[in-house]
Amino acid sequence: MEMSHFLRTRPRTSALALLFPIVAGVVAFVVLDSSPTRYTADATVSVPGNAANSASRVGLFVADFAELATSATVLDDVAAQTDQTRVELDDGVEVARIGQSSLFSVVYTGEDRDEVEPVVRAVITGTFDNLVEVSDSDADFQAAAAGYDEAVAARSAYQDEIGTLTPENDYTDLSSRIRSLQINPEFGSAATIVRLVAQREALVPQIRRMQELDQAVQDAANQRDEAQQEAESVQRASDESQSSSTIQGLAVTPESKTTRIVQGVGVAAVVGLLVGIAALLLSDVLRRRRTSAAAQHGERAGVHAEPSEVRDEPVHHGHATRDPLDETAADRSTVSTGASTRA
Repeated sequence: MEMSHFLRTRPRTSALALLFPIVAGVVAFVVLDSSPTRYTADATVSVPGNAANSASRVGLFVADFAELATSATVLDDVAAQTDQTRVELDDGVEVARIGQSSLFSVVYTGEDRDEVEPVVRAVITGTFDNLVEVSDSDADFQAAAAGYDEAVAARSAYQDEIGTLTPENDYTDLSSRIRSLQINPEFGSAATIVRLVAQREALVPQIRRMQELDQAVQDAANQRDEAQQEAESVQRASDESQSSSTIQGLAVTPESKTTRIVQGVGVAAVVGLLVGIAALLLSDVLRRRRTSAAAQHGERAGVHAEPSEVRDEPVHHGHATRDPLDETAADRSTVSTGASTRA
C-alpha cells in the first residue's frame, strides 16, 4: 500500500501522527532556547621539531596527539587542574589537522567562559608532556652510555690479562725480527726463529679476541652517540612544545545559539516524524488484527446456529404450515357434502 493512499484513507489518524514532529520540534526549541550560552576556545598549534619535516610525519604526529589528548591519561590530569568533569571534557575536547599544513587545532566547548581557555592550554601542555617523553630518551642514552663503559672495561680487563695493550703491534714486531733473521742468519738463528714463530702464533687468538672487543666497543660507541642525538632531539622538541611560539593563536568565541537551535529542532522533528509514522503503522496493524479476529468469531457463531434454524423454521413465504391430518379431514367433509347434494 502506498504511503499517500494510506494517509488519505485515515485523515484523522494521520493528523495525530503528524503532531509528533511538531511537538518534538517545539520541545527542542524551548529546551535549547532556555539553555545557557556555550563558549568555544580554539587554539592553533604547530607541529614541533623534526615531526614537521614531511606531510606523512605531520599526519602521524597529529594522529598520535589527538589520540593522547582525548585519553584518560591527559583528561584526568586536566580535570584535576580545572573545574571541568571528565564527562564535559570527553564531550568538548576535539583535535583536528588544519588542511595539509603542519598546523592543527585543539578545541574545547563549555558553558563557563573563564574555563574553556585554561582547559585548552592544559590539554596542549599535558599532551606534549606525555607525547614528547624526555625522560625515556634520557634513560635510553644513559643505558647506551653504560653499555659503552662496560665494553671498554671488558677490553681493558683482557689487555691486563694478556699483558699487552696491542697484540697486533707485538705480532708485527715478531714478524719483523723473524724476517731479519731469515735475511741475515746468525749463530743459533734457526732456534731463535722457531721460538719467535711460536710466540707470534700465540698472539693470533689474542689478536682475534681483541678485534672482537674493539668491535664491541665501537658498536657501543655508535649506540651511545645515536641515543645522545635522539635525546637532544627530543629535548629540543620538548622545549619547542613548551614555548609560546608553539601555540600560534587562541581565541574564545560564544557559540551561535541560532545554529544550535536550528540543528536541534531539525533533528527532533525528524525523530518525531519517524515516531509518528511508526505509531500510525502500529495502530493500523492493531486495527487489522481486531477486524480479522471479529470476522473469525462471526464465522464460528454462524456455523453453530445453522442446524437449529432448519428444524424450528415454522413459516415459509408468509403462509402457515398445514398439518396433513387436517388436509385429510377436509377432503372427507367435501366428499360428504357432495353426496348429500346429489341425493
